[in-house]
Amino acid sequence: MPDCIGDSKLLKKSLEQNKLLIKSAESKIARAAHALKKGSPTKDGLSFINQIAGLFGQRLWFYRKTQGYTDKLKIYADSCIGCGKCATACPMGNLSISNQKAKHEGKCTMCYRCINTCPQKAITLLGDQVIEQCIFEKYV
Repeated sequence: MPDCIGDSKLLKKSLEQNKLLIKSAESKIARAAHALKKGSPTKDGLSFINQIAGLFGQRLWFYRKTQGYTDKLKIYADSCIGCGKCATACPMGNLSISNQKAKHEGKCTMCYRCINTCPQKAITLLGDQVIEQCIFEKYV
């Protein structure tokens, strides 16, 4: 999808190429929803082999790989204005506002919502500065 996840470069695609990826994904989702409404849901990824591959290839590897990332979440107090957008965006309730500054509680799942919504770019996880804020509206 986007060519970075806020603070780490991933892909070398242009904004236009990323927009095409989003459009293609939206089209696939629409086709799947239409098929589901007609009573024939897609069966992508439902085979036993795909489930095993997903378990070992993604879930277990990713879980082990990210165990220490919560400690790497950085909130730059000198940049933070305490607006609370990061706390509102966090699905884990990991962020809160205390003394007009954001702080984390050690429950980060690397969703990058806080990094992508912070108007001051005051939060990073893997890098030291925000390269690009990747919000969906940018790609439509």
